[in-house]
Amino acid sequence: MRRLFAILLITAFAASANAQPSLVGQWKSDANLSMRFNSERSKLENKTTLFLSQLMGHLTITFTAKAVTFDMPTIETETSESRKSPLVGSRETHPYRVLGATSDAVAVKSVEPVTGRDAITVYNFVGPDTMWVYSGGTESTPSSHLREYFVRVKPKNVPKADMPQGTHP
Repeated sequence: MRRLFAILLITAFAASANAQPSLVGQWKSDANLSMRFNSERSKLENKTTLFLSQLMGHLTITFTAKAVTFDMPTIETETSESRKSPLVGSRETHPYRVLGATSDAVAVKSVEPVTGRDAITVYNFVGPDTMWVYSGGTESTPSSHLREYFVRVKPKNVPKADMPQGTHP
């Protein structure tokens, strides 16, 4: 009986150690986590920090079995000189394909919002319901090295049979 229990325990541990994180569900940008990391670890000018603090916390990403939706509402930003201007929001849905996954990251190929270009994004998990995306070092932000953190706000309630290969609820 002890031997059976030990085998079951080892099997359960091995299965959980190899489990891949799941993207399926709705994810909301977390301004506090994002700005804490970016303020502590990125070299940002004050005006950039102000802009990012107004931008973070609004984007929602929703993954279904086959598509990803990026939803950014229209927000009003304000400069350090108190000039206000609207940042027009958008909502885009695109198919995606999981390229690979580890126990704490999922690489996805999809269309980049706004630009419409093909992109590969790595979603890095710090827990089952918290992830971050690298958002620096691109053409528009060549050396900012930023992260945007997201928390799951709606559960992953898609049946396994409907999920793309490489993801698990």
